[in-house]
Amino acid sequence: MHDHDDLLARLTSIAAEVDPVPDAVRRAARAAIATRDLDGQLARLVADSAAPSPALAYQPVRRADLADDRFLTFDGGGLVVELEVTGAADGLTLIGQLIGAQPAECVLEHGDGRREVLRLDALGRFLLTRVSPGPVRLRCRDLAGTAVTTSWVNL
Repeated sequence: MHDHDDLLARLTSIAAEVDPVPDAVRRAARAAIATRDLDGQLARLVADSAAPSPALAYQPVRRADLADDRFLTFDGGGLVVELEVTGAADGLTLIGQLIGAQPAECVLEHGDGRREVLRLDALGRFLLTRVSPGPVRLRCRDLAGTAVTTSWVNL
């Protein structure tokens, strides 16, 4: 049995050296695993000003022209998230508001695993500056403990 373990370890090492898993695949796998939240509810993208037609507004991953402001609306789990995205030389600025449930905590998650805690005012509004372009989603938990997560969107 010990010989089989050694052989498997050597073959794994050779495969990792000859044909490594691309970083984009690793990030996508981590994002897919992180999406499982059996107790949470999904807030779907229902409006996107960058969509060329209403039929395409439901495509969750797409790159917008950063020269224009982009407006996104997510709805689900008793929560509506309105988000304005503007481009700048030092990154993106996100202005948003959570409407509906009273969130106890809310985090912006990036596709690479980074997380930014949102500081919400009394009306559920927030502002983030210098946000890196790429796939993001919001994960919120209300005072009752219900989790709501937006679908991924590419900024």
